[in-house]
Amino acid sequence: MKDKPRIFATDKGIVMIQSRTKNQIIDLLKDQEMNSSQIREELGKAKSTISVHLSDLKDLGVIDEKDHAEDDRMKLFYLTSQFLGKSEDPFDEHYKEILDNLSSSGGKEYEFLKSLFHLIRYGLISFGLDIHPALKEIGRDAGRSIAENFSAGDLENLIQEVNEFWSSTGLGSVKLTDDDCLVIENCFDCEDMPDVGETLCSLDEGMIEGIIEDCLGEKVLLKEQECHGSGADHCRFSIEEK
Repeated sequence: MKDKPRIFATDKGIVMIQSRTKNQIIDLLKDQEMNSSQIREELGKAKSTISVHLSDLKDLGVIDEKDHAEDDRMKLFYLTSQFLGKSEDPFDEHYKEILDNLSSSGGKEYEFLKSLFHLIRYGLISFGLDIHPALKEIGRDAGRSIAENFSAGDLENLIQEVNEFWSSTGLGSVKLTDDDCLVIENCFDCEDMPDVGETLCSLDEGMIEGIIEDCLGEKVLLKEQECHGSGADHCRFSIEEK
């Protein structure tokens, strides 16, 4: 069975490491500095093999080396990168489904861009990166930025204006329910996504929070309860006061 790739942030950017030996070396260097002989002894690999992997990791910016304090002829290796995540199920399977959608959407401008958005977003998730907090914060910034498009002074009328904006930009349709929840249908963020067992629309959460906060001066928390990603045919959010 193929090892799942692991993702690291380095000074040179984001790096994916799939080699088992390279990942073993990284694990050894998590809490300590080691020379090549120590690494070779721990892993039971040939000197040439370890040298190649150490050189590759150094070139990628994942590790670095320095002179030993007591022996100038010896180099100590240490970790210079941060672990971000690794590929996890079930998203590997769903990532392939999105690729199939991308292939079938060729020649359809809107559908292709939508599928490409899904591919990038869930490709990151498939590597084990928790992108939801970042997407929600980006959404809040976007919501505050577009808040000047709305003039309503109460929640009900504001959501009507949000619906007009969402509909005109292809983001979906938005409505306020009788129990003061928010429902989005035809959601750009998650429509056509497979059931991955969890809600997905952090970007919408953040955007609408930002709009409400900026327009009404109220701090609210949107929390998605249902989503295409959880098997529903719409998105449903509770609205709570912070």
